[in-house]
Amino acid sequence: MRQLFTLFLLAALLPGCAAIVSKKHTYGGSSGASVNGAALSLRVKPEGSSGGSFVMSAMVVSGGMATLDGPFRWRIEATGEQGRHQSLVVNRLRTKTTLTKQDEWYPAEKLRGFVDFRDLKAEPGRSRAIYEIPGLLQVKPREDGALEVFADVSVKAGGRWERSVVKFRLDPAEKRQNEFIFIPAEVVKSIGEDPADWQNSGWD
Repeated sequence: MRQLFTLFLLAALLPGCAAIVSKKHTYGGSSGASVNGAALSLRVKPEGSSGGSFVMSAMVVSGGMATLDGPFRWRIEATGEQGRHQSLVVNRLRTKTTLTKQDEWYPAEKLRGFVDFRDLKAEPGRSRAIYEIPGLLQVKPREDGALEVFADVSVKAGGRWERSVVKFRLDPAEKRQNEFIFIPAEVVKSIGEDPADWQNSGWD
């Protein structure tokens, strides 16, 4: 409670900033798979608000509380070697839930195109590709339970493509997230950054 009060007080005193406290019903990220030497992981970001949550705001200066839940933005990340790994493609996706027994194929026509690996400034010698899956993952952790995602992916490295089906298991998790944002600084911060590092906040 004291930490929450401090965030709101700072937001009120400092112009152009916002304090947001959120409790997230989400999934823990899943990793461990490898295709063509690239390490793959699946990450999600809640986009919904559960019943009873609220947000307060006043012009630019704001303070807020929210309980975040599904549906989720979702993406597959691949980490590889600088100069060797080139591109990532997601060909097909299948999702299964443990409690509600959903078993669905994601529409293949939404999964066109590929993304390139970009060098990581913070990790010399490493590169990363982020494939943002179009549309939202329509699940809720408390209702649907654990989630299994089967991803048919292709990775190009050294001029050669390799294709494989990998399995991710994500277990429900509840997290607390405190964010204190200086709005003008967010614009300045993005200048000079690798695009692969933008908008990374809030992903589980």
